Amino acid sequence: MKLNSSNSPIYLPDKEQTSILRLGFENCAGGDWIFPTADLNVFHSHKTDLSISRNDECFAETQESAGAQIEFYDFLLQHLLTNSQLGYSKRENCLVHARENLRWVIEDRNLWLASLWVPEDFCLLEKKENGYVMTAASVCSPSNWILQEKIGQTVEFIHDPVPDYDSILSERVNRFLAGMRSDRVMLRYNWSIQSGNELLWRDDLNPMLDAAGIRHSNLYWRIERQTFIRLPRSGVVVFGIRVFLYSFNILRNIKGFDQSIEQLLSQLSEAEKQYKGLAT
Repeated sequence: MKLNSSNSPIYLPDKEQTSILRLGFENCAGGDWIFPTADLNVFHSHKTDLSISRNDECFAETQESAGAQIEFYDFLLQHLLTNSQLGYSKRENCLVHARENLRWVIEDRNLWLASLWVPEDFCLLEKKENGYVMTAASVCSPSNWILQEKIGQTVEFIHDPVPDYDSILSERVNRFLAGMRSDRVMLRYNWSIQSGNELLWRDDLNPMLDAAGIRHSNLYWRIERQTFIRLPRSGVVVFGIRVFLYSFNILRNIKGFDQSIEQLLSQLSEAEKQYKGLAT
């Protein structure tokens, strides 16, 4: 499904960025963990459609994740009901979003059903002997990765395609995950440039080049608003991903956008450009 985000861009190209290998964590107020529900109907349709056409690609779990999934379900439900600005309420045995005319029966408590309530995708990261492992995930809008290749794997394995991740970021990420407090939400942004505005984005489905090897002109600025929060009982880290898509044709009306993009790309290494699908 395609998305043209209805809100103003929350993150624009940073012309001072010289590498994709930066963490850029920010503190996030607890009430802002879930982003306001703009475009909720688009994401809900996207997720429910994928559950029919690509069910095995958008949700995966390991056997030991059941308890953490139940805890997450209850945790997210409580958050939605206690943050009135998000627009959710409970009526009998249903969670309701009246403005978007959406209703969900509160039933089996698992990650997939909880993820249908909001635009975000979620991954559960559990501490094991070999590091933090992704034990369950609901991911309907991946940025050029395949869930089935990552489930049950460590954070290091998941980031293996990222140039120099092991030597530069791996230790810092593990320290960050180990030190997270359950009363704190952390936030960072990631960006990509893609051809077209499909939420489910992979190179094999949305190539940057056409059959003649010419770069497509219908480019979109893809933002991932990534959040990290630790569940209080199990200690599992919840990695949330909210995707936004904006057409270059519209963003070029913002003063300095083209110059910032040009400078940003000129400062990345060839390996990083290759990883981002931007190598010439």
